[in-house]
Amino acid sequence: MTPPALTADQTSSPVLRSPGYELFIIVTTAMSIVNWVFLVLPFDFGTDIDGLLIFMDPLQTLILLIDFGVRFRHARPHRRQYMRHGGGWFDLLGSLPYLHMLRLFRLWRGTQAFREYGTRNMMRWFVANRANGALFLVLSVLLIVLEFGGILVLHFEVGQPGANIETGGQALWWGVVTIATVGYGDYYPVTGGGRITATVMIFAGLALVGVFTAWAAAVFMAPAPADAQPLVPLGSDSSTPDGGDQNAAEQMVADLRAHIDHLEAMLRRQSGTSDS
Repeated sequence: MTPPALTADQTSSPVLRSPGYELFIIVTTAMSIVNWVFLVLPFDFGTDIDGLLIFMDPLQTLILLIDFGVRFRHARPHRRQYMRHGGGWFDLLGSLPYLHMLRLFRLWRGTQAFREYGTRNMMRWFVANRANGALFLVLSVLLIVLEFGGILVLHFEVGQPGANIETGGQALWWGVVTIATVGYGDYYPVTGGGRITATVMIFAGLALVGVFTAWAAAVFMAPAPADAQPLVPLGSDSSTPDGGDQNAAEQMVADLRAHIDHLEAMLRRQSGTSDS
């Protein structure tokens, strides 16, 4: 008898079932497929955009591999069903390099998940989970800005007098440094279009830092779950949380008195033996 296909509740954690996370994976998958199409087809961009797309592929592959690992981990105890009937093999193979065609399955499943959520439920989720929603949204925008910013800066800078960003690797490194607001100064745009692109990427980096800081603060400052059990001192009665500290102190005093009485009895016996 063939086991039934896994449901979303059996194959993923609440984070994986969130629209924000699915949006981030959809954007990453779609970008990797589009990049692969542009690399396979004989397009002549006139600049080193192909090099930029090649450098972006390992980052997108790493994200998809991490996504598969998280899904496989949270599929417990139904991992075998997830691999056989839940699309696990497609997730794994579609995450590997040079198998970009199989990433169409990931894209299809992500869009199906959005249809299951529904527009109204997605809006409610983003309102109720503003910190997580903003984090995944900014990460999605960040990937788009990093790639398209590099493409634009190559378009504006390559072949211009005094330009120092002329390869895909240089454009990607400059984009990462600009978004991180580090500003080493080893690569910088010299044209008006390149500087406008840099301005947009700087604001995107500032947004990422601000949203990540807010998300971290929301996670650390979130109240404890209602079902969380308070810590009970050793030796106290966990069934009576009220007055638990007082009971623990009384028990400690009683134990100390018992030890002192025992020591006194031993000293008396030793003194009596020495006198005889």
